[in-house]
Amino acid sequence: MSRVDVDRDGPTYTRDTLRDLKAEHPEDELFFITGADALAQILSWKGVDELWDLAHFIGVTRPGHALSDDGLPQDRVTLLEVPAMAISSTDCRERRAKGDPVWYLVPDGVVQYIGKYDLYNKESP
Repeated sequence: MSRVDVDRDGPTYTRDTLRDLKAEHPEDELFFITGADALAQILSWKGVDELWDLAHFIGVTRPGHALSDDGLPQDRVTLLEVPAMAISSTDCRERRAKGDPVWYLVPDGVVQYIGKYDLYNKESP
């Protein structure tokens, strides 16, 4: 079973996670779904040139951010309009660090996992 981000020691890079998944599933085509805000920053990501070989990227709308594939490989990036939900992983982590709940912002299984491993708590490493 591949290691996911939460199981890694030290900094986590998308490239590393995609490498692990590709090694575990070499025949499968991987898709990486990300918000417009992250897609706009992707050219600054570690190992960006390798990312295009590892997965097809799906950029989705995010309130307050323009959805654009300018400068990105057209054959490796698809843009998709989705219903507006002003929820971000950063906001969820910040809520958890302040002791605020994240119920109804993420699936129940995610809330349980966060609680089980005490993730994103301000006292957590």
